[in-house]
Amino acid sequence: MAESRLVFTHARLFDGEGPVREDVAVVVEGNRIAAVHEAAPAAGDGDRVIDCTGMTLMPGMVQSHFHTGFGPTPSGGIAPSLGLEASAPFMGIIAASNARIALDCGVTSIIGSSNPGGLDLALKEAITLGVVDGPRVLACTSEFMTTGEQADGDNRSWFMQLGNKGLVRSMTGADAFRHATREEVGRGCNVVKISVARGHGSAAAWDVNYLTADELDAVVSTAHERGALVRAHCPSRIGVIECARAGVDIIDHADRIDEEGIEAVLAADATVVPSMLWSERFLQFADSWDHSQAPFPISEGIPETLDQTLARLAAVREDYEYTQTMLPKMREAGVRLVLGDDYGFPMMPHGDYVSEMEVYAGQGVPIDEILQWATRNGAQAMKMGDTLGTVVEGKLADLALIAGDPTTDLNALRTGVRMVVKDGNVVRDHL
Repeated sequence: MAESRLVFTHARLFDGEGPVREDVAVVVEGNRIAAVHEAAPAAGDGDRVIDCTGMTLMPGMVQSHFHTGFGPTPSGGIAPSLGLEASAPFMGIIAASNARIALDCGVTSIIGSSNPGGLDLALKEAITLGVVDGPRVLACTSEFMTTGEQADGDNRSWFMQLGNKGLVRSMTGADAFRHATREEVGRGCNVVKISVARGHGSAAAWDVNYLTADELDAVVSTAHERGALVRAHCPSRIGVIECARAGVDIIDHADRIDEEGIEAVLAADATVVPSMLWSERFLQFADSWDHSQAPFPISEGIPETLDQTLARLAAVREDYEYTQTMLPKMREAGVRLVLGDDYGFPMMPHGDYVSEMEVYAGQGVPIDEILQWATRNGAQAMKMGDTLGTVVEGKLADLALIAGDPTTDLNALRTGVRMVVKDGNVVRDHL
C-alpha cells in the first residue's frame, strides 16, 4: 500500500555499514529514503508515523543463492533429473510460495540460481505485474554444464531418452555455450549459471574445471556484453581460480578455495557464497543414519558398496572441515561474502534462513558482519550497491523492521519481523 510518507521514529538503526545507532528517525518518500535523522522530524498530513521503540530498522535482506523451484512436490522429490519433480504449473506454485516466504522473512531481493523451464523469469514477471508478491528477482538461467559432467541429467537417465532434462542444460564447445547464453539472456535472464566441477553436498570436490578456457570465456564475455551476471557452481580449487580470472561474478560454495583462489577472487572483485548450512545439515543426517539397516539414501546415482559410501561421506566431511579453516582467511583478506543456500530440501526448507547465519556465528563471525553479508554485500553482489543494501539518503527504500535486536540475537529475525518495505511500499505489515 502507498503512503504519503513513512516516518520511522525512535528506531534502533542497523544501516548495513556502521555500528548500530539508537533513537534514529528514517523518512521514506516515494520509493526512496528521503532522510535519516538523529531526531524525529515534524510529521505532515497523510504521513504514517511508526514508533519503533524496542525495534530495529535495517535494510531489506538479499538471498544470494535462491532456487525458486525447490520445495515439496507430489512426487516426494523423485525425478530422473533435478527440476522434473513436478509439473511446470506446480513448480510455478512452489516458486510463488517461496517468494512469499522470503518476503515474510524480510528478504526484499533474491539472486536466482538454476531453475527449470524459465521458472525465475515467470516469477520475476508475475511479481512485476502484481500477479504475486515477492522480492525483486534477478532471474537465473538453467544450469549450463558440459556434456558428461557428473551432474549432467543424461548420465544416469540416458535410457529414459528424456527430451526435458529439468534445470540442466548440457552442451559442448564455445559456440554452444555462447548460443545458450545469448538465448536465455535474450529471454530476460539476469544471471547465467554454469557448473564447473563436481562436489559440495553429497560428494567431495574434484580438482577440475569441466569447462575449457574457450567455453568459459564464451559464457562470461557474452553475458557481460548483455549486462548479465555469471555465477558458477564451483567447489574445486582450480575452478575458483579459473572462474575468477575469467570474470565470473559469483562463486558458489568455494569448498576448496586456497590462498591463490582468494587472491584471484579479490583481483576480480567477485563474490563468494559459502552456503555452508547444506554441508552441515547433510553431515548431521549422515551421522544419524544406520548404515546396517539400509543404504544411505543420498547418492551420486551410481551404485556403491558400503565401504564406498562411507569413504564418500568421509571425503565430504574433510571438504567441509577444510572450508571452515578457509572462512576466516577469506574474511581477513576482504573477500565479499554473502548469504544463500540450497533451500527447499526437507533438511532445510525455504524460510530457514537464520539457521545459515547461526552456522557462521558458531564459527566466530560477529553477528553485525553476518548482517552486512545479508544486506550491503548482497546488494553489491547484485551490482546494485549504489541503490540498495544500506539505509542511506537517496537509496531505494527496502527496509525490514524487527522486534528486538538482531545484531545481538539472530533469533529476532525468526520471530520478530514486524514490517517489510520494498521499493517504498509496505508489503508486509504485522504491527
